[in-house]
Amino acid sequence: MRALLLKAPRELEVVDLPTPEPPAGWSLVRTELAGICGTDKAFYRGTYPLFKRPLVPGHEVVGIVVEGPLKGRRVVSEINFADLTCDYCRSGLYTHCPYKKTLGIDFDGGMAEYFVAPNYALHPFDGPPELGIFVEPLAAVLNAFSLRPLRPGERAAVIGIGNMALLAVQVLRLLGASEVAVVARRESRRLKALERLADVVYLGEAPGARFDLVFEASGDPKALDAAVAMAKPRGAVHLKSTPGSPAVFNSTLAVVKEVAIVGSRCGTFREFREAIALLASGRVRPVLDAVYPLEEGRRAFEEAQGDVFKVAVRL
Repeated sequence: MRALLLKAPRELEVVDLPTPEPPAGWSLVRTELAGICGTDKAFYRGTYPLFKRPLVPGHEVVGIVVEGPLKGRRVVSEINFADLTCDYCRSGLYTHCPYKKTLGIDFDGGMAEYFVAPNYALHPFDGPPELGIFVEPLAAVLNAFSLRPLRPGERAAVIGIGNMALLAVQVLRLLGASEVAVVARRESRRLKALERLADVVYLGEAPGARFDLVFEASGDPKALDAAVAMAKPRGAVHLKSTPGSPAVFNSTLAVVKEVAIVGSRCGTFREFREAIALLASGRVRPVLDAVYPLEEGRRAFEEAQGDVFKVAVRL
């Protein structure tokens, strides 16, 4: 099968690999479309060291099951492949299973003609692939708000102008935020799109503004410090970026203000189902800027570094 193989930072090639064999209880899926996410971009740049080298990236993936119980169905895949028997799994924390494999992270992902996944990780998806690639990131946003929900009447700010920020602003609207602000480092095409969804936009900083909830999705390690400064006393900061480098922030201010810093990762099956419903109903509307064939995968990754919400690779 053809696949995109990331060997080292910016060393991305189209290669021929053996088609994976699904073990018992797993399915073989023919990939249709795979989105490029922030973690993929950090792997490509080298700011986030590869967990597996070489790696077939891609976990925002949609495909058709060719071998498995859902044969013939279009599906989206969760990305955490747990053992389901350890204490974490049995406690309901299967996304934190110490024995898990993570699709496109330390286990070959969906930027190949085929990938394999456990049967329990696959969700039927009846919409187009161009919509399906947003199920995984939207589920991750929903998971954040399951850990620390937005409370009635709260004001919220989103730091960042990427895909996660665009999804978070829309989810905060649906959850009933009394005000949604966007904080961006600079003017951009994406910021223009977010201006139509937000109540207010701040460039650089938000002087004097204080929010009950701050959603940090900029990919900038320095943004956590800004998020703590913007949070009200006993407010919350949702830390969503995974840039792969350490963050420095004013921990004294966080303690004095009693700010809760809530890290979150992937969605569970519950958030996947909710994300599918939100996308199918049109209540959340993502933006796909460009789609490239597998043979132009390197070009796709380069464009994904620019002023775009989402770039995808078509198989």
